Amino acid sequence: MRSVQEPSRDGEVRRASGGASLLRRSLPGRWQITAVTAVVLVACSLLWLGLAQGAGRGNPGPTQLGSVATSTISVSPNDGISAEWDAVERVDVVVYGATSSGLGALRGLRLAAERLTGPVRVVLVSNTAALESPLAQGLCLEDDYEPGTLGGFYREFRQTMLEHYEALGVWPLERNGRMVYEPEVAQAVLERLAFTDEQVPEGARGRVEMLRLWGVLRGASDAEGDRYVIVQDEAGSRLRLETTYFIDASVEADLARALGCTYTIGRSPLRQNDLRGRQAVPPTRTNLYTTSPQSLTLLVTLKVAAEGIAEAVESHELWRDPAPEPALPAKVPRNIASTFEGSWSMRHVLPGDKRELNEAWSDCPDPDLSYSWYMEPENRPLILARLQQRALTQVAAIQDAFPQIGVARLPTWPYVRGEIMVLSENVFGLAQLESNQEDPISCGKYAAFDRHDTINGAQQPDTAAMVMLPLRAVQPVDHPYLLVSSAYSVDWKAYNSALRMEPVRANAGAACGALIALALAEGSALGEVEYHMLSEELLAQGHVLIR
Repeated sequence: MRSVQEPSRDGEVRRASGGASLLRRSLPGRWQITAVTAVVLVACSLLWLGLAQGAGRGNPGPTQLGSVATSTISVSPNDGISAEWDAVERVDVVVYGATSSGLGALRGLRLAAERLTGPVRVVLVSNTAALESPLAQGLCLEDDYEPGTLGGFYREFRQTMLEHYEALGVWPLERNGRMVYEPEVAQAVLERLAFTDEQVPEGARGRVEMLRLWGVLRGASDAEGDRYVIVQDEAGSRLRLETTYFIDASVEADLARALGCTYTIGRSPLRQNDLRGRQAVPPTRTNLYTTSPQSLTLLVTLKVAAEGIAEAVESHELWRDPAPEPALPAKVPRNIASTFEGSWSMRHVLPGDKRELNEAWSDCPDPDLSYSWYMEPENRPLILARLQQRALTQVAAIQDAFPQIGVARLPTWPYVRGEIMVLSENVFGLAQLESNQEDPISCGKYAAFDRHDTINGAQQPDTAAMVMLPLRAVQPVDHPYLLVSSAYSVDWKAYNSALRMEPVRANAGAACGALIALALAEGSALGEVEYHMLSEELLAQGHVLIR
């Protein structure tokens, strides 16, 4: 067996080799199994960050950001255990989705771990080895109108980013106080905060054993006495993860739908439930395309060549000419030569003289594609490849007019804005969320409404909205051991306010992680944890619950 790495209790990386697997289960007879090949080594060669001394649990202390490693484990096919899975592992918590919300959940749980009576095992399951968070996938300008007033996990992320650029002598703030940054730096910071014990209280260190795997979700249950998730890796091996608690942090609500939660999609008022045979129908003219979620897009990071000529887009390793069929339409304005230089993308300058390509025409306008992304997870790799080729084609058209423009970073996951809403006992509207909530867990300020419609294009009014996300919006009805930290129980107009912004998602995930820690400490269902206990923990973690 190959050697593996994992973070040790003191945050350093230690190595295990030979037959020492981090996930191993003894079974009768000859069935001694190691777990799934789909677990990823979550580390790259990353940037080193020198951080200033911080005070309090919400402020990072001194550290260096290097590489982050989690467990790499493998599974051997076994033909005598079950027709449904090849291996079984026991964990305490399954977090589904490497989104801003999923990473926040890991952080919130880790910070609250001193409340636990013993160690817990947490597994992060995702579609892909890459971080799905838009913060690491090209969303390089903060999408909150008052980001400096935010607390919690997002404040930790933001403060660490600012200190990194300050150490380089780079000013990363625009005139309105919103931060601009490079996605590779964001990835490094997110991985360190989510996957290690650095900058956590001494009493919480070493209490969370964190594992990562990716693959296709093949089954799930949260029935009493039978709670599990089944994940299939790319080789076809299936791992059954037996658990106590679930957090669905995915924008697509894959896990919540697999568990039988009721949801709405797009602008449709109809309530859907996959297990009860009420799955949303594809968007068509007949249903006025109401079941289409928002547009998908790849937020390509552009670079401006210092010497005037950038590397040709056609030399990119993923460029295909001709594009594989069926190709996606890659329309670029005909007057790009006269308009792009003054466009939104070019006006917002990132560190290193980079740019975030984020224009209305860069959204993919195909409603069938958006629907397929959500409802047919097995098609996501193909959709991703088509989106990447479309984005490269667009940048090539820009490069024809501006030879100095090239590709600095092509995302490995699209920006999935959302619009599946998993329902709790109450479906919140924007007017409710703009008022004071009795149980707030996250807040944000952005446009009152911002929808990237696959038919009508982007729509955003000038007015801003301050919204407060209540705890009740992440607690699906009839699922007492599940929290849904991205696909909230709100109507579609409320969803398209500040709620779908990454700071709100990140802190909502952290609140869910903290709630799980409190429930673990009590051995209780999630709804049995009193809100005042959660709010005390969130305030201790530096969250701001009133703005």
